[in-house]
Amino acid sequence: MRPLVVEAKEPELLHQARPLSSIAPFPTSRKLLESSRTIFNYVVCDNEFELAFARFLDQAPDVAAFAKLPETFGFYIAYTDTRSNLRHYYPDFIVRQPDGTHWVVETKGREDIDVARKDEAARAWCQRATELTEVQWKYLKVMQTEFERMQPDDFEDLLANSPGLFD
Repeated sequence: MRPLVVEAKEPELLHQARPLSSIAPFPTSRKLLESSRTIFNYVVCDNEFELAFARFLDQAPDVAAFAKLPETFGFYIAYTDTRSNLRHYYPDFIVRQPDGTHWVVETKGREDIDVARKDEAARAWCQRATELTEVQWKYLKVMQTEFERMQPDDFEDLLANSPGLFD
């Protein structure tokens, strides 16, 4: 049945980038971090771990810019869950290093059954985005327990101490 309902397509760039600055202001009651290293004046976080991670990115000398992606922006990566349903995965952060490398970053406190599928889809998205835009895109999953244990000083320190969690 799958070949009848799934059409294989080659990835293509449909339109040029939509800037994060195109998001209209929105009210929120979530946790906030004031920041000068992101397009917004505040970083809106869903939990304490995201807030701590945003604070880390704001202070890391090897992070040129970052953004906590608000769901209202509409950036998602399609993936297939364990029951073969098409789902949308909304990554937490985008980080740009001074060399121009962009990172899709997911912060995780706990993992459910579909996290591996989201990771796989994010890695594939980064590979395709790199091919289509000629901008280096990579994926990083940051586990809360590891982040709290290592307390990195900068982004490279985070990468060096996150074996197997990035591509």
